[in-house]
Parts: sequence; structure tokens; C-alpha cells
Amino acid sequence: MLKKANRTVMNMGLAALLVPAALTFSTTSASANDGGAAPAPVQEKVTPSVPQQQATTTNQKVIVNVSALNIRQGASFSSPVVGTATQGQEFAILKEANGLVEIAPNKWISKSSTYVTIASGKPSASQVKGVSTSTPSTSTASATTSAAQETSTPAPAPTTSTTSGSTVNVARSLVGSPYQWAGNTPSGFDCSGFIAYVFNHSGHSISRTSVANYWNMATKISSPQPGDLVFFQNTYTSGPSHMGIYIGNGQMIHAGSHGVAVADLDVSYYQDHFLGYGRF
Repeated sequence: MLKKANRTVMNMGLAALLVPAALTFSTTSASANDGGAAPAPVQEKVTPSVPQQQATTTNQKVIVNVSALNIRQGASFSSPVVGTATQGQEFAILKEANGLVEIAPNKWISKSSTYVTIASGKPSASQVKGVSTSTPSTSTASATTSAAQETSTPAPAPTTSTTSGSTVNVARSLVGSPYQWAGNTPSGFDCSGFIAYVFNHSGHSISRTSVANYWNMATKISSPQPGDLVFFQNTYTSGPSHMGIYIGNGQMIHAGSHGVAVADLDVSYYQDHFLGYGRF
């Protein structure tokens, strides 16, 4: 009986010693997994730096060479026009995309040499001016609905009709758009897709077809006016194979391998491949 009593006492003593350890283990485990006691991550306390989003990523500036140049909301010639930049203004170039440069957050202008000069360095502090902006309206919502020009100054060459003037204006608004085989939108054009887009957004209704078919459709003329067509042959394939829109002063706007651009017709390549002028 004495031995049995001693074993009972010993067992009770061990239990008393083990209970605090069990309680301690249970408490520690709960604290580590309750999810609410851990301090907030350090990165949540860092405030994003706004200036980083506006930092100049190039060491170049753009100088406006025309009296009024469209400022667009995004890097696309179909983006809403939100204001104008005026002649002599200089802006640091933040980014470049799709033939435009970003001059302020969500404010883009054409980088075509028709409208601006790109130079190295930063704008002179004395020449940096504010960007005139306005709220987009339905009348200036996009180039596809308003046929807005990148510049509000009229084309220097005389036109024979409102329609031809509008055709030249739409064509000018697309300068800088990239080249894309079979493309027919401002995100990318080939030569015939460019013609279809311009004429369908300047009071005409024509189908998208090949250069050869456009040549057959057109009325042949010898003295072109701005808004007429100029055709070339035997460029990448035999027969009528390239075309552009005549804008006067011996120049055309076309979608070439480097995108939509103004070109001089007296260049030997175009003279060698010249086919004729036409009018829809």
C-alpha cells in the first residue's frame, strides 16, 4: 500500500509540472497564428512618389513649329484632343510611342517634322510655357469622328473644293501613324488602307481594295489638285503597286514602309516608278 501511494503522489507531481508547459505551448501557438498581432509590412507605409511617374525618360525636347498643335489624351492619333500647344513652346519628352511624344502625363503631341523639331537637351526655363487644355467634347472626341488635324492651320496649298481640303486635312492628321501590312486604322496602315481610311473620313464612301483596283476606279488627270491621288508602279510587285494623296507643292502624304509621312515627288525613286494621277 505504501508503494502504491508513493506512485500516486509521484504521478500527481509530474502532472503538475507538465500542465504549465502545455499551457505555455498552447498560448504561444495561438499567438503565432491569430494573424492580427503581426505589425504592418514596412512597404505599406511607403507613399508612392508621384514625380517618378512624370520623370523625363529621355534627354530630348520637342519644339512646336506651327501656330496650334493638337494635344491628345493618349499615344494614338485617334485619342481625344484635350488642348493645343502653340508655336515656340518647348517641352521635355517623357516618352515616345506610335509617332507621338508625351509632354506631360496623359498629354501627347505628334513628333512629325511637319509640326515640330526634336532636339537634345532640356527646355529652356524661360521658354517653357503652360499647356493649354480643355475638356474633350463630342465634336473633338477623336480623329475618326471629327477629322481633326494635328494642326489647326490650313494646308498651305489651295484646294478646289471643301471635300479635297478635308481629304488633305484628314491625311495630315495621320502623319506619324506606323506602317502595318493590310492595316487600315491609325494604329497601323499600308498604302491602300490609308487611302480607304482617309477618303471614308472625308465625305467619300469607297471600299478597301488594292492599288491596282483604285487605279482602275480613278479618273485619270494630268494636273493634280490637293486631295487627288498619285500612283506608282513596279515597286514591290509589277503593275500599280503604291499610291498616296497629293497635297500640293510637289508633295504627297502616303503610308510607306516607315509609316505615314510627307514625301517629295521629285525624289528619283518616285520619278522612276511614277504611273499617273487620279481622282475619285
